[in-house]
Amino acid sequence: MMDSEFNYFYGDHCETTATGTLLKHIGIELSEPMLFGIGEGLGYIYWDMKNMAFPFLGGRIKPDYLTNNIVKNLNLEIFLEETTSVKKAWKNVEKSLDNGHPVGLKLDSYYLDYFSSKVHFAGHYVAMYGYDDTYAYLFDTKQQGSVVKATLEHLAQARNAKGPMSSKNLSYTIKQSQSLPDLKEVIVKAIHKNAQDYLNPPIKNIGYKGIKKTSDKIQTWFERSSNIQNDLLLTANLMENGGTGGALFRKM
Repeated sequence: MMDSEFNYFYGDHCETTATGTLLKHIGIELSEPMLFGIGEGLGYIYWDMKNMAFPFLGGRIKPDYLTNNIVKNLNLEIFLEETTSVKKAWKNVEKSLDNGHPVGLKLDSYYLDYFSSKVHFAGHYVAMYGYDDTYAYLFDTKQQGSVVKATLEHLAQARNAKGPMSSKNLSYTIKQSQSLPDLKEVIVKAIHKNAQDYLNPPIKNIGYKGIKKTSDKIQTWFERSSNIQNDLLLTANLMENGGTGGALFRKM
């Protein structure tokens, strides 16, 4: 598959961009906000652990859940593959690409050649549509340049990375084997389920309880930070620009 033959999906957020690219390839064209909504994607998390220098604020459900919800709600099939073997992980991708199917990948963006901001984030998604002896040809968010490439070596490192939100060389393809359901019914169902999850968080740092926790904990941020200006700027940048489409997904 070459650039001229591929039907791209231009998005602001990585997982909806990757999954939207796979859907567009099989003839399903929905807007990015629609995909995010059908995926029951809106959420909130106040994430703070002992080994973290500063808390993280998230505005969506867990990685992987979004794509799984999209597939489930649209009566599609997803084929997920994970392995600890780098060689087998490449074979999984190579087979799909050689058969003409783009592949969704989850990886650590730190290792990708085209990322100018080198921060470890193992919950990043891209769609891969081709390769040669040196490069993997990828589709990423508009912010990252959309049509991009990374060396095969760096892609392998990114896919095999360890750490928070990482997976075992996860790759996936999507197939349609039955007709799409009535979108009106899908939308109402997805909004209802999303609201239920938001209002019934399993722990106090998620959903509406997470917002309350943030309002309490934010008062301690100045004391715990060694560089509050940098930490607040990074937090604000992640909320507005870090693949979220702005305002922790609320704009989308």
